[in-house]
Amino acid sequence: MAFGYRGKILHVDLTQRKIEIEEKDDTFYRTYLGGRGIGYHYLLKEVPPKIDPFAAENILVLATGVMTGSPLAASCRFAAVGKSPLTGTAGESEAAGFFGPELKMAGFDAIVFRGASERPVYLWVTDGKAELRDASHLAYLGAREVEDAIRQEMGSNRIRVAQTGLAGMKRVRFANITNNLGHFNGRNGFGALMGSKNLRAVAALGTEKIPFADPEYLKKTAVEYSKTFQDNPQGKQLFVYGTTAFCELLSVAGGLPVDNFRRSKLEDTTPVSGDTYNEVLLKERKGCYVCPIRCKRSIVLDDPKYGVDSRYGGPEYETMAALGTNLNILDLKAIAKGNEICNRYCMDTISAGMVIAFACECFEKGILTKADTGGLELRFGDADLMIRLLEMMAHREGFGDELAEGMTRLAERFGVTKQPFHLAIKGQEVPMHDPRIKVGVGFGYAISTYGADHMYAPHDPYFTDEKFLPFQAVKPLGIYRPMAATEITTEKVRTYPLLDTLWKMQDALGLCVFGYAPRGVMPIEQMVRCLNAITGWNASLFELMKAAERATMMARAFNSREGFTIEEDRLPGRLFDPKPDGPNAGQKIFDEKDFNRAIATLYEIMGCDPKTGRPLRGKLLELGLDWVEEILNRS
Repeated sequence: MAFGYRGKILHVDLTQRKIEIEEKDDTFYRTYLGGRGIGYHYLLKEVPPKIDPFAAENILVLATGVMTGSPLAASCRFAAVGKSPLTGTAGESEAAGFFGPELKMAGFDAIVFRGASERPVYLWVTDGKAELRDASHLAYLGAREVEDAIRQEMGSNRIRVAQTGLAGMKRVRFANITNNLGHFNGRNGFGALMGSKNLRAVAALGTEKIPFADPEYLKKTAVEYSKTFQDNPQGKQLFVYGTTAFCELLSVAGGLPVDNFRRSKLEDTTPVSGDTYNEVLLKERKGCYVCPIRCKRSIVLDDPKYGVDSRYGGPEYETMAALGTNLNILDLKAIAKGNEICNRYCMDTISAGMVIAFACECFEKGILTKADTGGLELRFGDADLMIRLLEMMAHREGFGDELAEGMTRLAERFGVTKQPFHLAIKGQEVPMHDPRIKVGVGFGYAISTYGADHMYAPHDPYFTDEKFLPFQAVKPLGIYRPMAATEITTEKVRTYPLLDTLWKMQDALGLCVFGYAPRGVMPIEQMVRCLNAITGWNASLFELMKAAERATMMARAFNSREGFTIEEDRLPGRLFDPKPDGPNAGQKIFDEKDFNRAIATLYEIMGCDPKTGRPLRGKLLELGLDWVEEILNRS
């Protein structure tokens, strides 16, 4: 009997309207774990080289992890995987919420979508069965209207809906997938991939309980873990503020993006502080499936100008910076409205805000003119302009059609891809964390297989003091000495791949980093015990880390086949500039040559060619990926 997973993968051919069920054994799940591991397995085996991401030959995989749906807090995530419409890489994105557990309770660990439907459809999944249903009447509605319509049509408010939105149907390259209106597979444009397949939504309802090998241990641990989390300072801050306190914290450290990363702090963060947010916007705190952390914000705003629909949730830190401080906008109400627009249409707030910032700076420099923008004067600090441009992007109207292609394509059109203010890596806009105060985050931006991502590996400040709980938590990985956040050292280069692999392991298992070490409070060794209680395995940390490496090497192999090399693993020039303000103002934190040498060394450590980034044959054989070597040799 399978424990923790259902042993079934749903295959949906949208072109032929054909649905099949594939059964997988224990070895498959121990090899790939789930999430990104399952997704990359199918991506590399099935997607032909060099196709357009919007081609019917591309696939979209929605995959849970083997721990998704357990009674433990922060074990609810699922991954979207495919060739990214934004970057052209092996893309992935994880989302929390409720859809992942519901899909598994409905009988499936993953869904693989192939082809493209002639007309809009949605997939209905329940208790081991699935069918495609017409969605022509839903195609261009808002996300809330689509969720409500499907629930009414299928007769239950318990249905969990994962969907793209108007932006995805219009193929905005950074469109998201949302579930329950407030949880997102953000970055990489998977909403656009759904839209290109005319797949408007996936609706799931399950009544089958997920079987666990040792349910009593899990139940007892879940209760104890919940109490431990609530007693922890990190947990308390997440409950009180979510991530909304980060504007203050990063500004003090000189790492808050302001004015398109030309500044890194605010003189006064009060307008965008966590306390101001709680006073002006907060309605209630919400959480994901069986999670007591409750880091999600529900807001109320009946402002006559910026009124919002509370079901779309409230802005979190990345949005507060991308649609706020980095655009020199400090009006929380306007930021909340921008967040609602993005959530309603399913657009990534980081990419949306960054492409607006890029366009504004290009306008300042005379690269863009009113002749290019349809008469719009682009300027920082204009909240009404931000809101108007978001609407135009989602609808692909006027200049919004150009912005909907993302920063790199806009930069290519105007010949400024080599400029330091082109703040994108592999075509994906950089997130709201400045590598000049977190050099490890910079490593993650650069070597991420799918473009700049702040969730690629744990952040440096956790490991600067041996007294910190996160530092103590990673000692089982062989990390024994604290590391300065802003220095490129041998120790940091050695330990980065370990931390990277740890977070990729958690992704593949379906875990949220807010719950598990080093970001959360459950120790690594206890997490492994919980995995075995879920599955009945005798897995070790070593086995799980190797499974995580396996997924990353499949992604690197895919990218190598597509023509990506280490030359794409470069930070934008602005991020090597001297610190503009805050602590160490005027100082150059690290040198570009030193950074690039460190990247080459990282590839050596990981088992990849330091000149190309291609996985070495020995590493692939070590991981049991000889079939990947065969694919690379054929390309």
